[in-house]
Amino acid sequence: MSRLNFFINLLNLFLIFIYFINLNIHLMERNFEYFLIFLILFNSIVKFYNWTNLEIKKKKNPNIFINNFFYNDRFTKLSIFILSIVIPLYMIFQKDNLIMDLFIEKLSFFLVFVFSIIGFYLEFFVLESKLGK
Repeated sequence: MSRLNFFINLLNLFLIFIYFINLNIHLMERNFEYFLIFLILFNSIVKFYNWTNLEIKKKKNPNIFINNFFYNDRFTKLSIFILSIVIPLYMIFQKDNLIMDLFIEKLSFFLVFVFSIIGFYLEFFVLESKLGK
């Protein structure tokens, strides 16, 4: 299940990047947005399943900054959830209401992509999962 989570996260990152590219060349389709939303929600279900059934611990001394900032496993999981799930979903749902300018729309979805990459890094390079709980 951990590998499934990894591949779905990679697919989410790729599709968020494609979404950003499609915004830049004005080829947005509503069906692609719905598929991306479904995949992000499915990813959240897989994440919660892994977090409840596997023992998730912070890796020992990956980086001094990470040790000082992400001091707790629960705080790191909350950060991953916000960066990887909440921000992309919120921006996709509220895109028409929040964005007034085309440049701001492109910049905000680029930031969503960057935040998703940070969430991916935190989940797979800062936390480690072990079987059994």
